[in-house]
Amino acid sequence: MVEGPGCTLNGEKLRSRVKKGQKVKEIRGGGLKTTNDAFRCFLGCQFTHVQTLGKELFMYFGPRALRIHFGMNGSLRINAAERRDRTGSAPVLEIRLTDDTVRFFDSTVEIRLTEDCEQRVEATESLDLCSSRFSASRCERAVRSQGGRMLCDVLLDQAVMPGVGNIIKNEALFDSGLHPAVKVRQLTDEQIRHVVKMTRDFTLLFYKCRKSGSPLHKHFKVYKRPRCGRCSHATTACRLGDNGRMTYLCESCQSGDPSTLDVSKLPVRNPLIGWAGGGSGADAAVAREEEEDWACRLCTLVNRPAASACDACLTPRPAVSRDAAAPSSTPLIRYPCNAFRKPPEAPRVNWRSAFGTSTLVLSDLSEKPKPINPLPLSSADSRSNSLAAERGLYNYGVCQGTTSPNSASGGESPASCGQPSKKMRMDHSPAPSSGAADGGLHSRMAAERPADPGPSAPRCASHRRPAVLRVVHKDGENKGRRFYACSLPTGTRCNFFEWADLHFPLCHHGRRCLMRTVLKLGPNNGRNFYTCGSARGKQCGFFQWAADGPGV
Repeated sequence: MVEGPGCTLNGEKLRSRVKKGQKVKEIRGGGLKTTNDAFRCFLGCQFTHVQTLGKELFMYFGPRALRIHFGMNGSLRINAAERRDRTGSAPVLEIRLTDDTVRFFDSTVEIRLTEDCEQRVEATESLDLCSSRFSASRCERAVRSQGGRMLCDVLLDQAVMPGVGNIIKNEALFDSGLHPAVKVRQLTDEQIRHVVKMTRDFTLLFYKCRKSGSPLHKHFKVYKRPRCGRCSHATTACRLGDNGRMTYLCESCQSGDPSTLDVSKLPVRNPLIGWAGGGSGADAAVAREEEEDWACRLCTLVNRPAASACDACLTPRPAVSRDAAAPSSTPLIRYPCNAFRKPPEAPRVNWRSAFGTSTLVLSDLSEKPKPINPLPLSSADSRSNSLAAERGLYNYGVCQGTTSPNSASGGESPASCGQPSKKMRMDHSPAPSSGAADGGLHSRMAAERPADPGPSAPRCASHRRPAVLRVVHKDGENKGRRFYACSLPTGTRCNFFEWADLHFPLCHHGRRCLMRTVLKLGPNNGRNFYTCGSARGKQCGFFQWAADGPGV
């Protein structure tokens, strides 16, 4: 789902790259419920401005406007050379202006009246977490009015908190230390204020990561993680709320009884995060507009913050208004402990020789990783770590996707530092000693490693590489079945194919069953079971628990 920060960035792209005042020369929609005849009213109209509200984007053309909702995987492209997107799908809406062309993909488009849209944005803009006019006090009153609802439903209600999606919901509730099933009427005013603050803070973190290209998954603590990023306790995945949305939580860090929760003692992601527009030290935590990268209005080149003119066309930088530079009217927050930039790329030099083309990688050795202070270990853990060090299970305790001594002693899971490298290899042979300490170390390591096809995964005939496990998503009788395919990327993979469910039982229809996971809260949460793969209403009622252990 394209959440509020993604929609806000799409609005910023349109404002910076599409000039106002252009007339609509051609507009057409493909795959929309609205026919192309309905869009004829936009021909000749001038494009005036763009507004965003939560997950909605409004483009105004005189008395009429277009409401765009990006859904799960929606996107837009401006002046793109190719008409189709990366997946090869055609745009659902294409707008040809005097100088620019805007295409929307996988989105929902509706025709609205400009007056109605502007009134709606003006009435609820102060609730939008990505808006510079966000009002924390009004948001708290809106949350408090939902007394009988669960927190997981209130946060996803776009009338209460526009722009919040499933990622923000799960991480904000984790930061608040509250179970998603807690009712709002159980919370005190201080706890409601803290929930709003944590939701706002993670939304800004989301926005900043998406804008700078920094990976957002490094900041996840529970969302789609097998273990909590704070206490390494196993997370719980379930469906909660009125709509049964996927919810991830840590039962060790999130309390179901708000009366036992002390907000002042909760750990924070970053103690330097301030409350935007208020509180002590807020001015130092807010990034002003003149400190951000800026896009040239003529050639759309993104320039450095210190540049006073465009590096390409020498167009002067537009003046920053005092109102826009005020800390209380900007949603950008500076996080000094996080590097909001793309990973540095080592310069490469290619040259040709008689034996082929060689590449020289120039690495910067001046930036060395900071050593991690080891925590005190018990005698059993010390012995386990010495055995692991002899077998090369970790090096220097640097977060590179391998297990470090800190994680074995109860520190933060290395998975929180980043996704493991694909080139990483680990020794899975049994330890020389069968003591309890060695077994404990290996069990913790196995829990922290990401799931892989396992030793039973077949190898493709052409490359002799372990195959990757995939699921059939195409509609048909095989939808939901699992199979093995070549693990190489598209274009280089071979045609290897093998069903992975041949050992699954047959249902009463004589077809292979599907393996599913219990998502309901209770003692069976997380267990796998076999069930009929037919569509709902046509199932035969077959049910069987899967064998204990990791399933295919």
